[in-house]
Amino acid sequence: MATSQHIIRIGILVYPGCLLSGAVVPRDVFSIANTLMQLRPPGQQIRLEPVWLSARDQPVENQHGLSFATQPLNGQQLDALMLPGIDHQSAYDITERIALMTQEQLALRDYLSQGKLLIASCSATCLLANTGMLDGKRATTSWWLAAYFRQQYPKVILEAEELIVQDGNLVSSGGLTSYIDLALWLVAHFCGETLRQLCAKMLVIDANRNSQAPYIATAMIQNQGHIVVERARRWLNKRLDQPWLMGELAEHCHTSQRTLLRRFQENVGLSPAQYVQQLRIERAKALLETTKISLEELAGRCGYQDVSSLSKVFKQWTQITPKEYRQRFGLRS
Repeated sequence: MATSQHIIRIGILVYPGCLLSGAVVPRDVFSIANTLMQLRPPGQQIRLEPVWLSARDQPVENQHGLSFATQPLNGQQLDALMLPGIDHQSAYDITERIALMTQEQLALRDYLSQGKLLIASCSATCLLANTGMLDGKRATTSWWLAAYFRQQYPKVILEAEELIVQDGNLVSSGGLTSYIDLALWLVAHFCGETLRQLCAKMLVIDANRNSQAPYIATAMIQNQGHIVVERARRWLNKRLDQPWLMGELAEHCHTSQRTLLRRFQENVGLSPAQYVQQLRIERAKALLETTKISLEELAGRCGYQDVSSLSKVFKQWTQITPKEYRQRFGLRS
């Protein structure tokens, strides 16, 4: 019976330039959860009640032909608030859009001052970080924005490989479709893990995925950084199957080894040695996706002495083995 249900109110903040799917699809997830919840005895039922909200004066937000009947965020009694990602084509777009979102930032600071649960998906983590409320806390964002995010918000502890990161009452997620994972996270948080698993099955979603690492393509990460790093990248890419010395790399980049280390830490958050491992794994991923060569040959092309060495490093960077990666992303027979 409806009267015996415990109501959980989840706000979804709609704002100019938000990703429409991030504002709409979570409602579908909650609708599925509510339907499945009816299988429980009446006294144990919980109802997830999503509501579109706005931090602006106007009650309705029109986005690309869709109208959202929003209510004012201020004064709402909420159990959680979700932030859809920012629609953008480059990191520069995000900077411009956030600069125009002063009302949203003020509203978020006020909301967070109450210690309530806030969920930011994809690039919306940038909006949250811009308020300063993420300083000193762990977070994640869409993997391709990792370098940009670290440069813009150095006080935030970014864990770009993670799909969902919780630090206290702040929860963030990775790339675009991870808002589904966030909605499922809320289902588990308020209604239990069993219901989350059932919802995931209904959605045909892997309920156990927890990392962005297998999907990361280093070449697409925004703002790789300084010209020294770019010069080093080109030099290293030609020698991934060969040994190299730090002094050789520094000489090619016309800088000292000390400056080289500093440039890498400032721009990619890695040492040159770690960066080479990343480049080698990117080459391995490309070969696994586009060829059927043996793992032994692949290891040699990527600078590893044997398959065991390749597999160990590959799993550290992607959280799956080369064989599993090929099964998931490789050529189909």
